[in-house]
Amino acid sequence: MRYKKVGMLALASIMTFIGMGSSSSVSAQGPALKVESFAGSGNFGEEGGEALSSSFRSPKSILVLEDGELLISDSKNHLIRLIEDGQVSNYAGNTLIQDEAGLPAGTWFDGGIEEAVFNQPNGLALDHEGNIYIADTQNHSIRRISPSGEVTTMAGKGVMGNRDGQGEEAQLNAPSDVAVALDGTVYVADTLNHAIRKITKDGYVTTLNTPSDRLVEVTPGQTSSAGDFQDGSLSKAKFNEPTGLAIDPKGNLYVADTGNQRIRYIDFEKNTVTTVAGSNSLAYGEKELYVEGGYKDGAAKQAQFHFPKGMVMTKEGGLLIADSLNHTVRYLFEGQVTTLAGSAGVHGDIDGGNEKALLHMPSDVAVSKDGKTIWVADTYNNKIRKISYLPTVEWYGVGGGYYVAKSSSIKYETPSKSKLAEVKSGKKVNWGKTQLKSGQIGRITVLSSTPLYKLSKDGKEFIVQTRTLNAGEEFRVYNFR
Repeated sequence: MRYKKVGMLALASIMTFIGMGSSSSVSAQGPALKVESFAGSGNFGEEGGEALSSSFRSPKSILVLEDGELLISDSKNHLIRLIEDGQVSNYAGNTLIQDEAGLPAGTWFDGGIEEAVFNQPNGLALDHEGNIYIADTQNHSIRRISPSGEVTTMAGKGVMGNRDGQGEEAQLNAPSDVAVALDGTVYVADTLNHAIRKITKDGYVTTLNTPSDRLVEVTPGQTSSAGDFQDGSLSKAKFNEPTGLAIDPKGNLYVADTGNQRIRYIDFEKNTVTTVAGSNSLAYGEKELYVEGGYKDGAAKQAQFHFPKGMVMTKEGGLLIADSLNHTVRYLFEGQVTTLAGSAGVHGDIDGGNEKALLHMPSDVAVSKDGKTIWVADTYNNKIRKISYLPTVEWYGVGGGYYVAKSSSIKYETPSKSKLAEVKSGKKVNWGKTQLKSGQIGRITVLSSTPLYKLSKDGKEFIVQTRTLNAGEEFRVYNFR
């Protein structure tokens, strides 16, 4: 089975409402977003078949294929699984080898997709020729599945280390993610080497940044190597357990610098590394391996994360982030970080809208080809979750509007106008000919309370808020088309 590369995907037709309260964090409100289980019963197992009856063991990464199928790195089953037409099956790897507890055991073996063996596979990527790349974490290697179904090792050979070189002569240490550039260059988040590695098309591995030499005394008399932090020149930059990668349209690289609780950006033309999200005021404690994690939405440079991991870009240039220990999905767009799903610091397995839904250690995110669905590798719930948008109305030209159940007044702002309007019972605020272009933001301020909030498009009404909106509340409206 041959798959073509899926390009940058849009969060199409999305309009989310972000409540702006006194809290320093911002969370999605109302039933505009819906989180539901898509695959996995939650049991720790390897059953295939109907998606919701299947089982996984710590799914770590998601890859969207050309026809909408999903590949899942099922890490503790040491398998690559396929979700197609509502069914889960094994795509590559096998579980014939078991440990003393009777659980699947990983090892290293190349060959056909049914005979190859992996050891806790993690990040997945696809090139334009249909090759699938796998960060085979506990084999300390990068594996490749050809369109014809042959599994080969591109770099590393089952032995941890830190050495540049050709193919299997190179050594890595627990690589967590891979990303492929248009020219076929493969980038690797070499996690426990605290490094970003580059693999040329002919298989030569080099290190792009300066590995950390920081040592931490974790207990009296016992030291451990640890990552470090430094922006600036790429060759001198330092990372702390990078685990997620995403390439932008320019061919530059976003890095989830997990142990530094930051999102970094590698500009290959300038050969620089900068921090694009996460507070630069955070620092290491005297005996700390990692920067202390936190949670805060808002301006990107003041935002806080707690072990950010897998990421995916949207067509608009935004970045979806699996914020693993905050148990949330975050979105970085135009210098702002918002939370799309999950409740910060609270884990669980609950479907529902926005922050009412609970995740447990999400490790990766992906976007469907039509841009209307976000997929989440909900690792500790052993599930693949689906975040979709309930029937929404685009605020995009004449016809969009707001209904209220009784007399009220609101103020609405768009990039080009600001207007205070009195709204009578059952009447609509007409936005005139103002349009929100892709990525632009409008804002509504409720000046007096109103018990019902609706939107309308093409003569159809959708209830978006059913609770009372209090005077002074603000809502920001995004258009991502």
